[in-house]
Amino acid sequence: MAIAMSIAIVAAACGDRASTDAARAAGDSMRTTTAAGASADTLSLAERRAAGGRIVFLSERDSAPQVYTIAPTGEGERRPSSGTGATYPAAVSPDGRTVAAVAVREEGNDHGEQMMLLPLDGAAARAVGPASARARSPSWGPDGRWLVFESDRQSFRDLYRVGADGSGLRRLTENREGNFEPAVSPDGGSIAFASSRDGNAEVYVMRADGGGQRRLTAFHRDDWGPRWSPDGRTIAFLSNREGADRIHLVSPDGTGLRKLNADTARAAGQEADIAWSPDGTRIAHTLHVRAGVSAVRIVDVRTGAIREVARVTGASQPAWSPDGRLLAFSAAAAAGDAELWIARADGTAPTRITRAKGADWLPIWSR
Repeated sequence: MAIAMSIAIVAAACGDRASTDAARAAGDSMRTTTAAGASADTLSLAERRAAGGRIVFLSERDSAPQVYTIAPTGEGERRPSSGTGATYPAAVSPDGRTVAAVAVREEGNDHGEQMMLLPLDGAAARAVGPASARARSPSWGPDGRWLVFESDRQSFRDLYRVGADGSGLRRLTENREGNFEPAVSPDGGSIAFASSRDGNAEVYVMRADGGGQRRLTAFHRDDWGPRWSPDGRTIAFLSNREGADRIHLVSPDGTGLRKLNADTARAAGQEADIAWSPDGTRIAHTLHVRAGVSAVRIVDVRTGAIREVARVTGASQPAWSPDGRLLAFSAAAAAGDAELWIARADGTAPTRITRAKGADWLPIWSR
C-alpha cells in the first residue's frame, strides 16, 4: 500500500488546494474566533521586529502560485521565484539564505517537477537535481552543502542525495513500493523517512550515505511524515493506527514509542503539520476539527499539556519564530482568502501580515 502523502507542498503541487473567488472585505478579523480568552490586541511592531528573520510563503496573487517572503512586521514583501509556472516553497537552508522550492511544469497532460534553489537576496535561481514527474520533499543537510529529496526518475518513488551546487547526485534507496519524505537529522549523520517496502507505510532511518536502513515502526496502518527534534533524540511522526491521524514520538533506535497527545477520541479531529519549537520542548500542530475549521495547538512534549493558540477557518502549517516566542500560520480572513497571521505562543495578539488578493499560505519562518 503506497503512503498517502501528507506534506502540504505535495498537495499544492498536485492542485489539491486553490484560492477562493469570494470577494474580499477590509478588516483583519479571522473567520472564527481565536483561543478562548485571547487578547484582540495586535502585536506591536517592536515585538515583531524583535522576532527576527523573514517568513517564506506561497502566494496565489499572481497568475500561478509563487514563492514570496515578508518581514514579521508585514513589510518588505519580495518574490524570489520567477517565470509563469507554479513554484512551491519546501525548505529553507540552515543559514536562512536560500529556499529549496519545487517548480511545476504543466503541458497538456504532461506534469513535471524540478527542484530549484532560490536565494533570498535576489540572486538568480538555479535548478538542482534532475527533473521528473515527481521531485519533491527536499531536506537540507545541517551545513547547507547538500540536500536529500524524493523522486520518481527511476522508480515509483525513491530518495536521492545531491550537493547544493548540483554535484554528486546519488540514489539512496531502491524499493519498488516507494520511499518518501526524507528528513535529515540535526547532526547530518542520519535520515528519517517513510517507506512502503513492507506493505503499509512505516518510519525508517538510515545513514546519510544510504547505508544501515532500519525500520522503526511496525503496525498494520500507515506511519509517515517524520520530523527530528532539534537535539536529534526524538522523531515525531504521524500515524493513523488509531483510526485517526495522530502525532507519535519515537527514539532513533526505535524505543520509547508513544503518542504525543493523550486524547484518543476520533471525534477530536485529525492532527497534522508537525513543527518542533526551536528549543525542542514543544510541538505546534494543526488539529482539523470539522469541515473547514482547524485549531492551531502547542503541546508540551514532556507533560502533554495542550495550549490552543487559535481555532480558525483553514488554519495550516504553524511555523515558529527563531526565538520560539511567536507562531506564524495561515488562516482565512473575514472574506475567505487564506492570509498569514502571527500570534504569541500563548495565543494572544493574533496579527494579520498579508493583504494581497489571493490566498497566502505555507509559511516557513527563516532565520
